[in-house]
Amino acid sequence: MIKNIIFDIGGVIANFDPIRVLRDMGLTENQVQVIAKNTLLGPWWVELDRGVMSKEEVFAKMLSDLSGEMKEAVPIADKFLNVEIVKTVTSFDYSKKWLSDLKKRGYTIYLLTNYPGWLFDYHWEHTFSFTESVTGAFVSGKEKIIKPDDAIYQGILNRFGLNPSECVFLDDRSENVEGAKRNGINAIHFTSFEEASRELDALLASGLDRA
Repeated sequence: MIKNIIFDIGGVIANFDPIRVLRDMGLTENQVQVIAKNTLLGPWWVELDRGVMSKEEVFAKMLSDLSGEMKEAVPIADKFLNVEIVKTVTSFDYSKKWLSDLKKRGYTIYLLTNYPGWLFDYHWEHTFSFTESVTGAFVSGKEKIIKPDDAIYQGILNRFGLNPSECVFLDDRSENVEGAKRNGINAIHFTSFEEASRELDALLASGLDRA
């Protein structure tokens, strides 16, 4: 029987949209695409999620890569990374009610996310609409482990004393879903709110697991 519902954040209950923020800064479309490619959509972002390097170190790597392609955009990108980055995440309209309704039905809600620790803390305090429904979170940037490493799934289970067969995990990346299943956790690949909520309700109503 499922007792615990574990949510990924980005793409599931919150939207990550750096392109929108860059456009709101009044940049040309070329500047938007080049800065995005070399910063939050580039190869260094995973190091922010991993949390081993400091954000200052990672930002320096991003800006160094950008300087080789569009040197004049470096000051703009620096402002984006150090000031505007907090605006890149917004809660989906459905998220607050979805998690609240599940909590009212007796399920315990957790978060398991690849997320820079400092940015998660900001968004937890200022951005997320669903925090009142969440019992606990396991954040990659704080734990120095990223999905789909088996250690991150074992980490959340151990931290909160969870039985994997009593949990279901929702994530928008198939490799993370497979990682959960590999560790005995029931899992749903999130492709849309409508589909995922139907699939989750069917699983909860069945009283069965599908790990």
